This record gives sequence, C-alpha cells and structure tokens, in this order.
Amino acid sequence: METPYASYLRLPVLLELQQPRTPAERPAQWADEHFFITVHQSAEVLASQALVDLNRAAEHAQAGKETQAAVALRRVTALVEILEHHLTLLDHLEPDSFASFRPLLENASGCQSSQFADLFHRIAAADLLGRPADALPAQQPLTTALQALRGAVIRWQTRHLLLVERMIGDQPGTGGTSGLAHLRARIDLPPREGQRCRGEAS
Repeated sequence: METPYASYLRLPVLLELQQPRTPAERPAQWADEHFFITVHQSAEVLASQALVDLNRAAEHAQAGKETQAAVALRRVTALVEILEHHLTLLDHLEPDSFASFRPLLENASGCQSSQFADLFHRIAAADLLGRPADALPAQQPLTTALQALRGAVIRWQTRHLLLVERMIGDQPGTGGTSGLAHLRARIDLPPREGQRCRGEAS
C-alpha cells in the first residue's frame, strides 16, 4: 500500500526513471550505470530548483525587494555548492567502469543539458537581476550574494574539469567536443558565446 509520503513525492514514478542500458546479465556494469544515471538525474533536479530560485531573485530585484532577492540568490548559491560536492559522488566510479558502459551513451553528453546551460549562462550575464551588476553598490548584500554565486559556479567548473580529467583524460567528449581543452576554456565568467556546454563526463 502506497503511503501518503510516497504519493506526495511520486516515488513510484521517480524510482522507475533509472533505466540502465546495460543488460541485467552484467550486474556489476548495470550497477555502475545505474549509479551514473542516478547521480546525473539528481543533479538535474537540483538544477531545476536553482532556476526556480534564480527567477525569484530576479523578480524580487526588479520589484526593488533587494533583501528578498539576496535571500533567493543565497539559496541558488547553496544549490550550486551542493552540485559541486555532488560531483564527488562520481569519484566512486572508476574510469575503467565508466569506460565499460560509456559506448551505451552514444552521443548523449552533459554538454546537452539545457538546464545547466541556462543556469550558468544567466548567472554569468551582466544584467542577471534586470540591471547592470556594476550599477549595484559594492558592499550591498545583493552584490555580495551575486559575487558568491558566481564564485560557486567557477568552483563547480573547476571540480568538473578535474573529474573529467580523471574519468576520460584527453579523450574527446561524447558530445563531440575536444574534451578537456574545451572545458578549460570555459572556466571564465562571463563565458564567451557558444561556450555554454555543461561538460564531457557524460
């Protein structure tokens, strides 16, 4: 019998979403791919919440509610920080294990994550809050919150680069980019046009 908790969170649906392509007859590889999928799906859920709060921050800022905007930005920062630490989960996936099921991804890549592309592009934008960042007082809580958020993104990008280096080395990314060289060029705010790809570990 389904509990109210499971019903509220739609757990039966949620827990059916992890569908490895590895045959069940290869249990070790199946478990590794299941882990990989779980980590990435949970990251996408966290990113979706970061976008919700980023929208709220912009709405508050445009309405002149700077305290509320700063609160919302700090929550986005907390989510990005969790996403950075979240990457360490993949340190528990050995490169050889990843290589065993990587062909099953075909052309799928984290580079194609529209949520991460949107999140990081908007955070880097000079007018994230509906007005130029240099128009905000230097020591204002809203400015401080914005700087902290951008710093969190750089830390995510750096941690992601190190992860990719460990997982695939100098191999090309599954999304068709040059891999590490592409990611190194992206650790810069604001990013240059066309460099919104989330990454190459997937």
